[in-house]
Amino acid sequence: MKYLSEIAQIVTRLKENKIEIIDDEVDSSSTDNISKFYYGIKSGAINSDSKAAEVIYGSPVLDTKYTSLKNRLKKKLTNSLFFLNITSPEYSEYTIAYYKSNKDVFIFKTLARLGARNSAIKISESALKHAQKYNLTSNCLEFLLSLRNYSRLAGSEKEYDKYDKLFKHTLKMLEAECTVLEFYERLTLNFARSSAEQPELLCISKEYAEQSNILRKQFDSFDLTLNYFRLQSFYDQISQDYQDAVRICEEAEKYLTEHSHLSTTIRYGEFEREKLSCYLNLREYEKGKKSVLKCSELYPNGTNNWFIFMELYFYLTMHTEHFSEAEAVYNEVTQHPRYTFQPEYKKESWKLLELYMRFALKSEQKDQAQASANAFDLKKFLRAVPSYKGDKRGYNVAILIFHILYLLDNNDFGDIIGRMDALRTYRTRYLRVTSNKQSTLFFRMLQIMETNNFSYEITKQKSQKYYDKMVSMNAEYTEIQDGLQVLPFDWLWRKILEMLKQKEEQGIIQKVMN
Repeated sequence: MKYLSEIAQIVTRLKENKIEIIDDEVDSSSTDNISKFYYGIKSGAINSDSKAAEVIYGSPVLDTKYTSLKNRLKKKLTNSLFFLNITSPEYSEYTIAYYKSNKDVFIFKTLARLGARNSAIKISESALKHAQKYNLTSNCLEFLLSLRNYSRLAGSEKEYDKYDKLFKHTLKMLEAECTVLEFYERLTLNFARSSAEQPELLCISKEYAEQSNILRKQFDSFDLTLNYFRLQSFYDQISQDYQDAVRICEEAEKYLTEHSHLSTTIRYGEFEREKLSCYLNLREYEKGKKSVLKCSELYPNGTNNWFIFMELYFYLTMHTEHFSEAEAVYNEVTQHPRYTFQPEYKKESWKLLELYMRFALKSEQKDQAQASANAFDLKKFLRAVPSYKGDKRGYNVAILIFHILYLLDNNDFGDIIGRMDALRTYRTRYLRVTSNKQSTLFFRMLQIMETNNFSYEITKQKSQKYYDKMVSMNAEYTEIQDGLQVLPFDWLWRKILEMLKQKEEQGIIQKVMN
């Protein structure tokens, strides 16, 4: 009872006469200005200050009345954050625990500051156990530091030593968590600046993964271990060891299952999506399709994560020659109601993916009438889609390659030379020979075709060693997903040779004898 008495005294002495929180039951018939303002924002009718002033006061002119109203609504909304109902099934156990623990931090620190020491101690003891259970390390430190101090005031050296030992261990664990988090952030930071393959990251990512593995064995930390799995998977994929990356992802999924109270569907989905990326690079359709089905269960239809994994699914179908299925994926994505809210560069990239898909369908179609239905309009595409200024490596190159395919298909051999010059420029400026090995070989074969007057036999003969070398290696980690290989280069080259042979047989290209 003494704890309740302490809290009651503080609340009686200091509580506001009226606690201002938002009334979520307001509707369009509300008459007071705060309710009209809140309903307008909630319904989407108000999306700017001038619109708010017009709806509430009948004039778009902003004055002190509106500023005061805006501050009052802000206060009500922020006060309401302390009374959120996040116990519904849509929130994970971890999310609910995170919210509760942070409220515990606020409550115990407020009580301690206002003199309710006994109540603060009582709350921090139970809150510490809760924070430890859910691996909320920074919150644990808050509670431990206070409990250690209270042990000092109570004159209990035994209790002080207990909390001091726990505090120092937890502090080291937080430092380790922050170190591994920094490793992960620095790696992903490099790819946020540029999606281009960066060979120098191979050694760095290996070192980060190794150091993280050492730290995770020292500290039983969920966040640290999770970031270790991310780093190891990252290193495996950069080094093209996709089988081991799959193994790491499966180990991560097992770890998440063993710590289900800390896990969320987003975390499961993250590693399933990484597996899908690996199966794409390995061209393992059946295994990739299983990951697709799992991602479909984990990511709600139409969310950002759904669009991301659907793009991987599209690439999987293209790289395993399931072109009709690729068309179905394309239609599902582009016809989704939320597709219109995707960033412009994403919508532009899907237009490019559609061109390659139409080309593949046309190439595989025996029925000429159906092939015509699957035809593409490159000129319309080039007018509609601007240059990918932020990505000189990926989609710009893909556009150039496709333009060459289009010109070849339409017997426009003269313009191919101009496109080859542009492709050479891009290759020299933006592609690293040491990292983009498949691309370099493919471009070399295109040059052979051009310099040998599009002769089927000579092109096939001189390009064979490059083709054999290309199919013997995997594509780089980011090369496929960054749009450089919408269709596999080996598939494209076989189609190019088929086109050259057919055009020679038709007399469109003059056959050149060795």
